Formats: sequence, structure tokens, C-alpha cells
Amino acid sequence: MNQFAGVVRHKETIGPAWWRLTVTVPDLTSPPQPGQFLLLRCGDDWRNGYLRRPLFAAHLANDELTFLLTPQPDPGYAWLLSRQAGDTLDLLGPCGLGFPPLDAIGNLLLVGDGQTVGPLLAQLAVALAQGVSVTLALGGSRAAALYPVAALPPVVEYQAATLDGSLGRRGSVTDLTPVLLPWADAVFAVGSPGLYRTLHRQAGEYRLGLRPGYLYGLLADQLLACGVGACLSCTLATPTGLKLACLDGPVFDLTQLDL
Repeated sequence: MNQFAGVVRHKETIGPAWWRLTVTVPDLTSPPQPGQFLLLRCGDDWRNGYLRRPLFAAHLANDELTFLLTPQPDPGYAWLLSRQAGDTLDLLGPCGLGFPPLDAIGNLLLVGDGQTVGPLLAQLAVALAQGVSVTLALGGSRAAALYPVAALPPVVEYQAATLDGSLGRRGSVTDLTPVLLPWADAVFAVGSPGLYRTLHRQAGEYRLGLRPGYLYGLLADQLLACGVGACLSCTLATPTGLKLACLDGPVFDLTQLDL
């Protein structure tokens, strides 16, 4: 893990509740892989006392990272949302293990039911560059809560579900997945524990059994405070013993977790 400075190059609004923050990071020797995270110091000096916040990049490049921001009731993220071009960010990372390589995967299903979609978009870009067919399925309470479809590459098949029916199918994203799971060679998901439990059950039903290496989930709701396993706040009980989300994850094969 390295500590480095990033400089905000550009900030723009891409939807009613979505901002895109582009950060130049000239000292970053190895960009994070999709699903890995960076730890941001949220404050102008150490007296603020905020814990570092985990950030997942939505776009990865040699000297430039892009983050997606949405309003949150958290003073640290509110500080980040107030940054402007030219401001400096203090970052640590990359941390953790991301999504696995796309070896022998022709069709990839990406699923999300929250506003942490950055890892999915980063993985989407990697998959398209490798010639993988991608379907992105997102769910939310209403259309404004979903990542804007206009900001997606046109080659991606996009399916949406909203609880109020304002975009796509009325219901949850898992109402869309039964017909998508048989098509997919692998599923990468970011969302709630309820999403993972349902996908786990559906994969067993609609694919006649769930094998390891098919369904992966990023534990977006897990506290990722230190990034080095020192604080033990991200400890998980698994069938094979205790795991640390910041070191052994935050992406896990969901057949290896007790859901």
C-alpha cells in the first residue's frame, strides 16, 4: 500500500444526484483493479479527525482515476463532494482484492442494487476491452437513483428495475436476473446482503446448481477502515474461518460466504 496525492482535474454533474470527479494521480505506480479500493483522508488537515473513507474508482487509467459521487449523510463524503478543480486529495492504496480475471468468460452479467456502481463500471470497461459481452442490470427506488443510462457505452446491454416503475421494470433488480443468469458465464455484483442471498438462490435454481467461480459479490456495506487488517472491524465469519474484508476481499466468491 502506498500513500500518494491526487489533484482534482474535473468535476461535473451527470445526473440529478450524480457527480463525476476526475483525479490526476501522477505518483500512482499501479492503478487499482476493479473492486479494489482507495482510502481517502476527508479533511484539509489532521485536526478534522475523520476516518479515511473507502473509494472505488469507476474508471482506471495510468495517471487518472474517476470517482462517482452521490449525496450521503456523512461529513467525510460531504467534504469530498465539495472539492473543486485544483484541490488535492490524500489517498492510500490500492487495498484489498478485486474481481477475478475474465479468463474463459464470454458473457458477463453485472448486477447492482445501490449507488455504489463505480466497481461495476470499472469492470465493465475492462470486460469490453477484452471483447467480453456485458449486460448491466441495476435496481433502485426510482429513475433518479440509478446511474444515468446516457453515460454508458452504447455497446452495453442495460436493464433497469425501479420500485416505483419510473424506469424499466417495476420491482427489484432480482426480478430481472432469472432470465439473465442462464446466459452469463459469470456474475459480478455490488449491493446489499439481500441481493447476494437472492442471487445465490436464483443461481442454484436457474442454472441447476451453483459452482464456485460463478458468482462474486463486493461487500459494499462492510466497514473498511484501515485497509491493512489492523483494526479488525471488517472481520467476517466464513465456512473456512475468519476473513478480513479489507485484505481477503472486499470481493468474495459468494459460494464461500455464509449468506
